[in-house]
Amino acid sequence: MSLKLPNLDDRRYQDLVEEALALIPAHATEWTNHNPSDPGITLVELFAFLTEAMLFRLNRVTSRNILSFLKLLNGTNWDPFAGDTNDRELSPAEKAAVAQRLDGLTDEDLKDLVARQLPNTIRRLRKLQRAVSRQDFETLALESNPGVARAYCLPRKNLEIDLEGEREGHVSVIVLPDRGVNARDVPGIISDVINHIAPRLLVTTRLHVVKPLFVEVAIKTSVALKADQKEEGIQDKVLEAIEDFFDPLPDPSRNRQGWPFGRNVFTSEVFAMLDQAPFIDYVSSVELSANFPGREAPGNVGIEVKPFELVKVGQVSVQIVNGA
Repeated sequence: MSLKLPNLDDRRYQDLVEEALALIPAHATEWTNHNPSDPGITLVELFAFLTEAMLFRLNRVTSRNILSFLKLLNGTNWDPFAGDTNDRELSPAEKAAVAQRLDGLTDEDLKDLVARQLPNTIRRLRKLQRAVSRQDFETLALESNPGVARAYCLPRKNLEIDLEGEREGHVSVIVLPDRGVNARDVPGIISDVINHIAPRLLVTTRLHVVKPLFVEVAIKTSVALKADQKEEGIQDKVLEAIEDFFDPLPDPSRNRQGWPFGRNVFTSEVFAMLDQAPFIDYVSSVELSANFPGREAPGNVGIEVKPFELVKVGQVSVQIVNGA
């Protein structure tokens, strides 16, 4: 069901005359004769009549007018008879053929053409044309190649040469390949992201697209199993539960976005996650360590993760203790 077009301006002749007469004392104090016989009032009434005629036409935009607006929005290479809008360059002969075909359309055919192309133009306008905000960069990176599972933007960063310092005008986008993407294909994916975002950059913006850097976290834990559980295969089950917990890839089926970039790892979270496993009675202890020195917080509270890093599960050691 199409939306009812609004009345852009509902003023009538008498409204326009009264509005003009009300402005006279404010802008022409010396004009005191407001009788119908005054030549100035005659001009006011004449302009009110012409304005009412213009407003009447304003509220009656034809299909050919709308088609002209669509052509302005889509550019000179737009072919309204194509199935969808595209950026293909039309030759002079093709442009002439399109114009000739438009001239031969009836009013009813024009209405049908506008009804088909108007949604396509709206969808095209809603597509990102410029990369300005962090979300813009991330959205464009996800659009560039189906092999991109996640994208994370860090403004004022050049992660290609400096992980910690800030650099004005530089923007780094970290792309995480989807599950199953071959390592040989990653450079091609990064190239696609650069080629897709580069034409949409603001002037002076320097773009850097890199792979994520991982902090490898080793976990040592002691657990007591439930009475009906056997020790055989527990190591694999615990490892699977931990890897699923820290999985950086999104899983729409479970409404999971993946482990966030730069989120610290806390011992209490791992403790709680293991304690909820269906095969574990209770967790006796959890110890964490990182492959980067100095990342462990005092008292085994957790592991520090930098804003440009993700978590990767390292060695997992499970010790079975006797339950109470």
